[in-house]
Amino acid sequence: MTKFKAIISTLVLICATSVSAQTLDTKALAEFSPATMRQTFDVCKYVKLTPEQQVKLAKAIEKENAFFIKAINDNEGVLTTKGNNQLGKMRDNTLKSILDDEQIQQYWRGVYNAEAMAEGAAIANTLQKKYGLTDQNWKFINVAFYKIALDTRMLKKVMADQPKKAAKMIAELRDEQLKSIEEKGGIRVNPDKMTVKVVREFDPNALIKE
Repeated sequence: MTKFKAIISTLVLICATSVSAQTLDTKALAEFSPATMRQTFDVCKYVKLTPEQQVKLAKAIEKENAFFIKAINDNEGVLTTKGNNQLGKMRDNTLKSILDDEQIQQYWRGVYNAEAMAEGAAIANTLQKKYGLTDQNWKFINVAFYKIALDTRMLKKVMADQPKKAAKMIAELRDEQLKSIEEKGGIRVNPDKMTVKVVREFDPNALIKE
């Protein structure tokens, strides 16, 4: 990876982590065990919650932990697939009942951020190597496919009960990001065939400040 790419990747990571990180309201959660507080933080590190939301989340986590203990006690210390699925469903229902839509989306973006960054960079690296693209176009591809990967995962999760609507939104997101690559870099990317076609000469003066 070139120095240019390393800088871009670092900036994306810093932005993703610094904007979403927060500390717990230790006074509001003083009555809870360290284990419950730690699991509450595992959610709060991705999304900002009010003290009231944090308390509700901690209480729900206590119920999840009680279910977990019973589940492994009933199966000689083993967590079955059924039990694990039930725990996952409990957490999903907890988030839906406590967080608003924007908070839920932010939370899952935080969860999937590292995977999306890796996917965006992998596609950009592959296409650059195959077509000898400039680092500038590497950046455009990396950012676009990072956004596609991130929100595709998020939408599939939060709209699991509306797969057709989610698929439509994902298709629109993908079209929008592919168009952005072409508008900024003058290249047309086909992610299905992993091909790149130059449609116009790159004009740095045509870039829109973001």
